This record gives sequence, C-alpha cells and structure tokens, in this order.
Amino acid sequence: MLALPAPGLLVQATQADGIVRLHNHGSDHVRPHEGESAAQDDPHYGRLAYSTHTGPTSLANAADNHLAVVVEGVASVRRRIRPLGAGHGDGWGWAASWHRPVFGSGPPMVPGLRVESVTVARGPYELRVHRVVGAPPGARVTLTGWATRALRSELVGLYGWDQPDEVRAPEGTAYEPWVRLPRLSAAAEGTGVYVALAALGAAGPGAPLAGAVREAVLSADEVLVRWTDGSRTTVGFEPPRVRHGGGAGDRPSASSSSAGRA
Repeated sequence: MLALPAPGLLVQATQADGIVRLHNHGSDHVRPHEGESAAQDDPHYGRLAYSTHTGPTSLANAADNHLAVVVEGVASVRRRIRPLGAGHGDGWGWAASWHRPVFGSGPPMVPGLRVESVTVARGPYELRVHRVVGAPPGARVTLTGWATRALRSELVGLYGWDQPDEVRAPEGTAYEPWVRLPRLSAAAEGTGVYVALAALGAAGPGAPLAGAVREAVLSADEVLVRWTDGSRTTVGFEPPRVRHGGGAGDRPSASSSSAGRA
C-alpha cells in the first residue's frame, strides 16, 4: 500500500492475483484556468479508481467507479478534484478528495452541492465513504464498482444505500468487448453519508464480500466500521481524518488532513 499525498493518489496491490489498483483523489485533467464542463468529462481521469486489469467504460455507457448525484434525471460527472489528503499505515492506506458535481443539461452546477469522498484500502478491500452535501429535494445518488466480466467485481452497501443492482456496458473496455458493473443507489436530500465496500479479484468462488464487515455506524461527523477480524476503521469529515487498527496484524495508526477545503 502506498499513499501519495501531493497528487492525491493511493496505490493498492494484491500479490495473490497480481492486480494493482490506483485510487484517484487528485488527478482530474482540468487546467487551473479552465471552467468545469460536463462536456469535457474524461473517463481516464474522472473515475474514482483504475487498475492494471480493467479499463474505464466509454462515455456512452454507465461510468464505472463513479459516484453520481442524479438531479431531475440527469447524472453528474466528476471534473475538478480537490485533494483532501492521503496516508498509509501497516498494510492499509487512505486518500480523500471533494468535488462539485457538474451536469450536462440544465444548470451546470447546483449551488451548495458538493461530494466528499474517502477511500480506505486494506488487503483486497476498498472501503468507500461519501458525504453528499446540499442535495436538492428529489435527488438520488448512485455508486458503481469495477467494470469487468473476466474478474470478480463486487460492491456491497454498508450504510445509506438501499438499492443494489447490476448494469451492462455494451461498448466494453480496452480489456473486454462488453462488461458488467455493480451499482448501488439511494435517495438524497440535504446532507447524507453513504458507505460501501468494493473488491476486484480473480474470478471464481470466494468468501462473500459482505462478511468482511460486521457493521458500519454513523455518529456525529464520523463513520465507524467494525471488521469481522476485530479491527476498526474510523472516517471523519471535519477535518478529513482516518484511523485504523485493532485487528490481528494491524498496528493502530491515524492520519488526517485539512488541505483543499476552500
């Protein structure tokens, strides 16, 4: 596990399947002087994660590894990414960012609407925590996982999500002619917190992903995740902070940052 705070990136590798994942909380392909436009959405920069064994879906298909706010039927894209920090401990790491959702029709932005995102990686697991602030009445949120058929892609809602399903991307990726991706959705209004667990690995039977976590609890401005091995992960938002430890082989460690809050 390797965190790169300056570019806002987190590298996660698993030796068993040879997959390296890059969690993106800082690279956005938007120049400092440019405005944010949904028309400039770039699948190679705007997604939450990339890997050596999968490719991003095309703009014509459902976006993989993406948190979208849906307002009046229009799903948002992620353009300018503001890093909030990154760090790692013994066998785990985290990275965080925030962005203003941008829409392709109607007003380009909703005043006051923002999404704060935190990824905590541990072994093959990706804990994805999102806080949506300022969602208008009637809005929804969706989160997608890895796009593949050749590999095992899972996405489980732990808190806030209420509707899992799977969508198809018929145009495929650079790796496969067509792919499927898991998706979660839920209603959103005002401020809401949404917690999910994702995983990408070799195809074949394996332990259910939901069995890796005992519970996820929201208290004040923190999310506490209790893992089945006895370890605990705490994610806070004001300021962004992550703590993890307590399980077999885990050394208690904490990291925080308040960068990029403007």
